[in-house]
Amino acid sequence: MSQQPQRIVITREDIERLIEERNSLAALLDVVRQNLALVTQSINELRSAKDMLTLLSKGVVQDTYAGVGGGVFIKASPAQGEKVLVSVGANFVIEMDISYAINYIDERIKEFEDLRSKLDAQSADIAKRITDIDNFLLYISAAIRQQQQQSRQ
Repeated sequence: MSQQPQRIVITREDIERLIEERNSLAALLDVVRQNLALVTQSINELRSAKDMLTLLSKGVVQDTYAGVGGGVFIKASPAQGEKVLVSVGANFVIEMDISYAINYIDERIKEFEDLRSKLDAQSADIAKRITDIDNFLLYISAAIRQQQQQSRQ
C-alpha cells in the first residue's frame, strides 16, 4: 500500500481567525514593548538616584540642584549624614538615612530588573507566535498558488 499525503482542510474562517490572532498579538507586543521602555526608564532613574546618593554619602557633592516639581530646581548644599525623603508610592514619602535609601533603591532596581526579564520573555514568546502565524499563512498562500497553477494546466 502506498501512503497518500494527508489532506488538510483550512476554511476561510480559520484563516480569518489566524489573522485576527496575529493582529491581537501584534497589539499586545506593542504594549509589552512600551512597558519595557517604561521599566527601563525607571531602572535608569533609580540608578541615577543611587549614584547621587552614593556621592552624597561620601561627601563628594558640595552643591547640587534639587527638583521641587514642575521642572523647577533649587540650589542645595546637602550636609554629609543628612536624611533624604524617598517616595514609597501612593504619594507617600519616608525620611531615610542615605545608606538605608540606597538599600531601598537597590531593592527597587532588583524588582524592576525581574519585571524587565519577565517582559523580555513575554515579548519573545509573543514575537515567536507572530512569526509562526506569519510562516503558516505564507505556507497556506504558497499552497493555494501552487494548487491554482496545477488546476490551470
